[in-house]
Amino acid sequence: MDLSNILEYQKLDSQLVKIERQIKDNTNKKNANKMHENMREAQSRSLKLEEKAGSILSEIEKIKKQFKIQQEKMEEFASKDLEKMTTEELNKLSVLKDKLAQNLSILERNLSSLAETVNAVLSDFNKTIKTFNNSKEQYNKSKTDYENDIKSVEDSKKEIEDKLKNLSKGIDNKIMDAYQKRRKENIFPVVVPLVNNSCGGCHIELPYANISKLEDEGILTCEHCHRLIYKG
Repeated sequence: MDLSNILEYQKLDSQLVKIERQIKDNTNKKNANKMHENMREAQSRSLKLEEKAGSILSEIEKIKKQFKIQQEKMEEFASKDLEKMTTEELNKLSVLKDKLAQNLSILERNLSSLAETVNAVLSDFNKTIKTFNNSKEQYNKSKTDYENDIKSVEDSKKEIEDKLKNLSKGIDNKIMDAYQKRRKENIFPVVVPLVNNSCGGCHIELPYANISKLEDEGILTCEHCHRLIYKG
């Protein structure tokens, strides 16, 4: 079996594989993907912080209402004429006064604690927005650089693909189909020689029966790595 055409095809295809791997492993592409993920995380965090801030502000409003109620009670207490009250009434008012003062003190502490939490959330939110903006800037730069990298190899890639298309016309369809199937499975090189009775790809030694079959048919599929083996 004449395999010169498929070997020539593979030799040229190796240049295309190299370009494809350069594109896949492109640093700018990886950085753009990383920055895009950072943007998504920052956006998600900012939404959660907004929800948290809204919840805290709602709690603050509740406390302010309670604060107002307690203040009004204190003002009502202060307006009473103590000289006209009995000792029992004065004692009750004293207990009420202490309770109101205690309630106001608790409300003040809660309000102060929530205010600190709001400031912390606001600070975190600002940092998150800054992270988002920085990531967006780096993403746009890396994306542009990646697109330029792609453009720089487009002509070479197209030229190789055109040559491969022409070469494929002179290759047996069965072999070409087998080659393309393995190529899509990221098996490369696809066609390898028999080396010391072993597969030239994975270097696993072939059984004697398989070697005999290879000699008869001219090409054999490796049972281990699925490459196409030929006897050089």
